Amino acid sequence: MANANTEPEVARLDSRQLAHQAVSSKDNSREAVRQTQLNHKQEVFEGTIPITNGESLFVDTLLIGNGPSALVLSYLLHGNTPFYEPDTEYGPHPDSVLHSLLDEPCGEDKRQHDRHCIYDSILHNLTLQQYLRYTQRASAPQVVAPVNYLLDTLVAPNIDIDLHARQKSRVRWSLKKENAVNHLVVGSSFVPGGQWAGRDVPSRTLSYAEMLSLPGFSYSEYYKSTHGKEPDPYSRPMRTDVAAYYAMYPSQVEISDAVRANYTVLSLHRSEGRTGNTFKAIIQNNDTACLQIVTARNVVLATGVFTHQVPPDPILYPIVSRQHASNHYEQMKVDSDGAVLIIGSGFSAADAILSVPDNKKIIHLFQWDPKNRPSPLRACHKETYPEYASLYRLMRLAAASRGSSSNWGSCYGLAGRYEGFANGSIIEATTDTIKILLSSGATIERRVSELKTYVGRIGVISYLSSKLRSEIGVGADQIWASKYSFRKRINSRMERWTAVVTGQETRDSEKHGKEGYYIQKWTHELGELACTVPDFESCKVYINDYSTSYGLEVAGGVFVIGSLVGDSLVRYVLGGCVVVAGNIIERRNARRRIN
Repeated sequence: MANANTEPEVARLDSRQLAHQAVSSKDNSREAVRQTQLNHKQEVFEGTIPITNGESLFVDTLLIGNGPSALVLSYLLHGNTPFYEPDTEYGPHPDSVLHSLLDEPCGEDKRQHDRHCIYDSILHNLTLQQYLRYTQRASAPQVVAPVNYLLDTLVAPNIDIDLHARQKSRVRWSLKKENAVNHLVVGSSFVPGGQWAGRDVPSRTLSYAEMLSLPGFSYSEYYKSTHGKEPDPYSRPMRTDVAAYYAMYPSQVEISDAVRANYTVLSLHRSEGRTGNTFKAIIQNNDTACLQIVTARNVVLATGVFTHQVPPDPILYPIVSRQHASNHYEQMKVDSDGAVLIIGSGFSAADAILSVPDNKKIIHLFQWDPKNRPSPLRACHKETYPEYASLYRLMRLAAASRGSSSNWGSCYGLAGRYEGFANGSIIEATTDTIKILLSSGATIERRVSELKTYVGRIGVISYLSSKLRSEIGVGADQIWASKYSFRKRINSRMERWTAVVTGQETRDSEKHGKEGYYIQKWTHELGELACTVPDFESCKVYINDYSTSYGLEVAGGVFVIGSLVGDSLVRYVLGGCVVVAGNIIERRNARRRIN
C-alpha cells in the first residue's frame, strides 16, 4: 500500500505559462493553448509533476473524508465510467422494462452520448427516473434513494436471494480519460477507509461480505489475495478484515495519487474573486503539522456521521471519571461483582452485550418506541442474524414487563446475566452504584463496575465557515451533523425549486420535460441563488430529477454523499456517487465548451 504522505499532489496551474508554451511551439491558436492546458492538467493529475509540501493546490473537486463513499467517488472521477451491459452470458437485466429504458440512447444530442452510459441515463432520462421511483417504493426500503436502488440492482441483481449475484453484474466499467476530473481526497484516518480504519473491535459486520465491495476491486478479490481462498458470499466478515480491504483499495484500483490519509481539514469557506466562485480549504498533515491551502470549484462532504460518539449523560460522570482514572486492576478491586451497564438500542449496543465475558452480569437500558423510533434490531431475521434477533426478543420481553427487569436470556450465554430496562432512566449515580427509575414509576438500585454508552454517533462539520454552514442549512452555530441534518434540509429546500421558462424555453418546455431536463433555481433563507456553472454567470445547468428530489447538492457547488444523507450501507453508496460524478463531469465539460 502506498504511503499517503508521499503521494504525488495536484499543483496549481499557471495559465499564462501554459499559453506561452503553446505560443513558443509556433502555433498560437486558441485550440493549441487549450490542448496544452489539458495535457498539463493530465500530467499533474497523474502525479508526474511534483510539488513541494506546503504549496497551494488547485483542484476541480475537493472530497472531505476518505471512507467508502469518497473512495468510490474518486474511482469515478479518475475516469472509470459505468456502462449498462446487456450482452452477458446471463442475458440483459431480468427487469425487462428497466432494460428497455437503459438500452436507448438519451441526452440533448443523442449522437454525442455514449450508448448505455449510466451517467447519461441517470441525468437525462426522465422516464427512467419515474420508473425508479415506482420500483423503489415497491421493492426497496423507503430510506434507499431510487438511484441507489438502480445501481445496486445493476451491480448485483437480486443479491438478497442470489448467492452469486455479483458474478451476474450488468455494469461494465470502462476507463474514459475524457471523464477524469482532477480532485483531491482528504481524510483524517491514518489509512484510507474512514471510520472503518479506526474500528478494531473484534466484531462482525452487519452486511454480508460481497455487499461491502467497491467497484474495480471486490472484497472477495482482497480476501483471496490475503487468505488464499474465496470467502463465503453469505458470511459476515470481521470489521478488521473490511478495514484492511478499504486500506488496500486505492492502490489496487490506482487512485492513490488523489487520496491523502492522516490529513485534517481545519477550515473551509466560499471565496469569490477573479477566478470565480470557488472554495478555499486549509488542510493539515497530522504527522508534520504542515499546512496547505486547497482551492476547489466543487466540494463534496463525505465525512460521515460516525466520527464522534454521543457522550454519556452528565449524571453518569462519577462512573466515567472512575473508569478514566483507574487502571483495570484497580477497577476490579472497586467492585468485582458489579455489572456492566450498557445503554443503547442499536447494533453497537448489541455487539457490546454479546461481547461481555461470561462471568459478568449485564444491565441494559434502552429506549423503546417501536411505532415512532424502532430499534434497528427489529429488522434482523432470526435465521439471517440470529444473535441480534434473539437480543431484540429479550428487549421486547423487557418492555412488555412495563419497565421491570427481565432475567430471560437463554441464548448466547445470557441466561441469568441479562437484565433489560425499557425506557428506564438513571436518577442517581456514584462511582459504583446507580439508581434507576423504571417506566412503571418504581426505583431500583444496582452495582456497576463498567459503563458502555451507545446512544448514537454524530459527525463534525466545525471546519465549515459559519456562513457556509448557514448556506447549506444546518445553522451558523451548528458544528455537529447527523444523518437527519441534511435530509431535513434536502426535503424542505427542494420544495422551493421553481421552473424558469421564458420565450423559446416556454415553447420547448414539453420537449425539455420529456428529455428529463429542468431549468431551475432555488431559494432559501439567505435569498435567491442562481444555479449556474461555477465561474460562468447566467450559464444554465440542467438538473436531473434525482438531484431535485433527493438533493445531493445542498448549496451551489457543495455536494453531500454517504452516511451524511443516510446512505449508511456500503451497497447503496454507489448510486449517489454516480449522480455527483455525473454532475461534476458535465459541468467541467460545459466550461470546456464555453472556453
